[in-house]
Amino acid sequence: MPFPRKFQRLIETTAADVEAPDYLWLTYAVCAVDKASCGWGGWMIEGAFKRSAQRHATGTGYGLVSAVDSQICPSCGGETFRTAVSLRVEPSVDQRPPVREGIDYAVAPIEYEDQD
Repeated sequence: MPFPRKFQRLIETTAADVEAPDYLWLTYAVCAVDKASCGWGGWMIEGAFKRSAQRHATGTGYGLVSAVDSQICPSCGGETFRTAVSLRVEPSVDQRPPVREGIDYAVAPIEYEDQD
C-alpha cells in the first residue's frame, strides 16, 4: 500500500533530522486502576531528556525531548498505574544505531502516491 507523498519527508526521517535524547526514564506500569482494567504490565517512557547548559522546569533541570509518554494502556486504552519500579537508560559511548536496515530487519521499497 503506497503512502501519501505529502508525508515522504516524515517517513524518510534520518537520525540527523531528529533531536535524540541523552537519557530516558522508564517506569514499569500496570493496567489495574479499575474493574474494567485488562491487567497489562510493561515498561513505559516516563520522560526523554536532553542535557543542556540551560535550566528547564523539569525534575532534572534538563529539557524534555518529544516522546510517547502518555500513561495509557497499549492493550485496552485504559489508564495505567505507574509502579515504584523505574530505570534510567542512557546510551553507551559506542552506541550504534538501534537497528540496521537490511541486517536487523527486512526492508521493503517505500512507495508513494500523489493525492488530488
